[in-house]
Amino acid sequence: MLTEKRSSDRARRQVTEEAVQESEDLQIRVEEERPDVFRQVILYVLDRVEGKPNVGEAVLHQLLYFIDFDYYEKFEENLMGETYVKNGYGPMSVNLTRILRCMEEEGAVRKTERVYHNHSQNRYLTTGHSDTDLLRARDIEHIDQVLARFSGMSAAGLSEYSHNDIPWKCARYGKPIPYETVFYRDDRYSVSESDDAL
Repeated sequence: MLTEKRSSDRARRQVTEEAVQESEDLQIRVEEERPDVFRQVILYVLDRVEGKPNVGEAVLHQLLYFIDFDYYEKFEENLMGETYVKNGYGPMSVNLTRILRCMEEEGAVRKTERVYHNHSQNRYLTTGHSDTDLLRARDIEHIDQVLARFSGMSAAGLSEYSHNDIPWKCARYGKPIPYETVFYRDDRYSVSESDDAL
């Protein structure tokens, strides 16, 4: 049993090392930037998590990462077309802070600052109903599934979890995380349906 575990660990480590090596040659294949879809997803997510005290801007970065990367793994296309970089706290959206600021200026969201578990937290609340006309039914279903899995986790918990995801491991600090690396995920992170289910 111990020998099987060591073999499995060695194989997983080998896959990770190969993924890191190959990720340097991968191009980040973002089909297209979809800022209007990105805005709608942000508002939809904020509506869904409004009553959850743990969801500040840090958690929002992580949720959007898993929404985008899990979607790419399932459907082999981008939902939002956002770029995420490797940050010490986990994956970070390149445009989220700027878009939230614009949405705040437009009156679509309201920013509140507070202390949560001894840490400063920026929370965003929607000021009206979120429009989802650019989102398909499968998009909304997918977002809801990701929120069901992760929206109850703390920023620290999500950060720790994301640090073991192959795409995050493959990227260099401050550099974009290649979407293609989702296909190297292990069973703990993979959301693709197995061939048996097809």
